[in-house]
Amino acid sequence: MSYSIIANKKLKDKGILYGIRREMVEYYYSCKSYRKAASYFGVNVKTVLKWVKRYKEGGLRGLRDLPRKPKVVHNKVRKEVEELVVKLRKQSHFGAMRLKMEFELPISAGAINRILKERGLLKRQRRKHEKKRDLREVKMKLKPFEVIQVDIKYTDDIPEFFPYYLKYKLPKYQITARDVRTGLLYYFYTYEKSVTYTIMAMKILLTHLFKYGIKPGWITIQTDNGSEFSGIRIHHNRGFKKYLEKDWGTKHRYIPPHYPNANADVESSHKLIEDEFYSLEHINSKEDFMNKAATYQYYFNFMRKNSYKEWKTPVDILKEYNICPNIALLSPIILDTQFENTGQMFDPNLYYNLYHHVHVQPEIFLSDRTLAKDVKKQ
Repeated sequence: MSYSIIANKKLKDKGILYGIRREMVEYYYSCKSYRKAASYFGVNVKTVLKWVKRYKEGGLRGLRDLPRKPKVVHNKVRKEVEELVVKLRKQSHFGAMRLKMEFELPISAGAINRILKERGLLKRQRRKHEKKRDLREVKMKLKPFEVIQVDIKYTDDIPEFFPYYLKYKLPKYQITARDVRTGLLYYFYTYEKSVTYTIMAMKILLTHLFKYGIKPGWITIQTDNGSEFSGIRIHHNRGFKKYLEKDWGTKHRYIPPHYPNANADVESSHKLIEDEFYSLEHINSKEDFMNKAATYQYYFNFMRKNSYKEWKTPVDILKEYNICPNIALLSPIILDTQFENTGQMFDPNLYYNLYHHVHVQPEIFLSDRTLAKDVKKQ
């Protein structure tokens, strides 16, 4: 579907239009031809000119939609008529069309509706919980690993965890990846926030997913515009995005600037891990921290039921798609120092009781001997 068709449909998901505009500008910079870019995206040359100019003037913010409110309102309604509309609305609670018909107002229903909206007299029809429900339904239509949200969490701003962070010189950054459909959680640690380490984390994760039959073309990695994801400016043939698309064949998209709710799944996992792990656990050493971090991830993927996903665990949803549960087992590592442990399989038989919520070994490893042996081999 071309950009013009999508734009004319006036999609509510502004992230899609933003992503296409960004790709359009990036394509222009790679070929230095407005006509080639216009032909590639099926748009008029003026459209490419418009967004390249916007990018040059305002950077990534320039690719966002501008307010469509007109600077000058022609045929503006007289002040006394406007006040009459407000008065009648307050005493009757009628809608725009009924106000016009009942009181024979000399302006259109559209003008009445505009007045009511400007004065804050229109009731919002859809409530927050209804929007969340609708969004959940959209996410349920996704397939596992179709969209993976990635973000960075700081570990040095948690009061309860800060003493351990200082004493044992623990990593400052957590690189988090969360699958939108299943809620599966993967994370890695690093002392430095950079493109090098986000690429390394994605290399480990994608290698692991491919081993279990997930195809590169199925996956879209979604990130914000942080420098660690090469998002602060449009690059040519380098950076996080180019690495994923050219070297691994996966898709990548940026969320619009200052729109964190677009990465709500991974953001919510940051709050959960802070409340349930970082703020509660007592750490005795760096090794103890890594072991407990691994068991929390194990608990989250195998045992923690999600109320927003019909009280199912991520592994429960994986089973519905006949995907091996072992795909949920990928131990977190410190990227700076543990290159030799890349992709190491977590063994629940050794560590299952380290995290305080994991009281007993889950049934999956008690009932399925084949799976348990498979875990030990890997």
